[in-house]
Amino acid sequence: MHNYYDVLNVAQGASDEVIRAAYRALSQKYHPDRNPHNPQAHQRMAEINQAYAVLSDPEKRHHHDVWIARQSLQARLSPALLSRRQTPFAPPALLPNHQDKIVVLHEHGHGWLWIVGIAILIAMSGVWWRLAHPPVETPPTQSSTTVQTAPNGQLFPLKAAYVSGYPVLRQRGNNTIVVHATSLQSPVFAQLYELHAGKFTAIRTFYIPAGETFTLHKIGDGNFSLQYQRINDGKWAVSDGIEINNTEASRKYQDIDIRL
Repeated sequence: MHNYYDVLNVAQGASDEVIRAAYRALSQKYHPDRNPHNPQAHQRMAEINQAYAVLSDPEKRHHHDVWIARQSLQARLSPALLSRRQTPFAPPALLPNHQDKIVVLHEHGHGWLWIVGIAILIAMSGVWWRLAHPPVETPPTQSSTTVQTAPNGQLFPLKAAYVSGYPVLRQRGNNTIVVHATSLQSPVFAQLYELHAGKFTAIRTFYIPAGETFTLHKIGDGNFSLQYQRINDGKWAVSDGIEINNTEASRKYQDIDIRL
């Protein structure tokens, strides 16, 4: 994933002094006046200037770090969620039983003709019965490809609730996030992630039946991302970023609605 740290060839945790030194060195190397015969020098220098403008500003750098963490989270979760589509168990193949005995009809007498005749009569009776009583068609059952369990193996709850086995973390503040699945025809498995120590960590894991809502309480200030999966078909999606600032100090809490 290409970002402004890569443009300046510095680590994400680089100090302001290291970023300034990298910018000066690259500016001298790629300045158009020093590269009159290099048509790409102008573009390279524009990238360097843009990267330094972001990384030298604390607020812009913070937002860039959040963007990097969000992209990393999405890249990490996408294949995991996509691979969680459950497939039906195939019935075992019918293997020959080598212990089965072979019945041989010997030619001693004609008793076997009676056996064959009775078998024919039984077969004809079965055909007549099927014609007189056609089978009733039953509606198709729900595809067994539907995901029935969370990634930790726990069954989903019967109502909107946290999924058993996952911790409820970082309960602080009195902000609430109301997640609406009212427009969906499928129940969803969802996880709320919070940016902490440079990466997103799942702090709430929950289930919402189709057409219902679920409220997350005791949410504090921070940057959040909501990932969710439609249970019927296994498809996943990510909501827009959620940022909550200055509510814990001001005590002016928010009620945030997210519509899936």
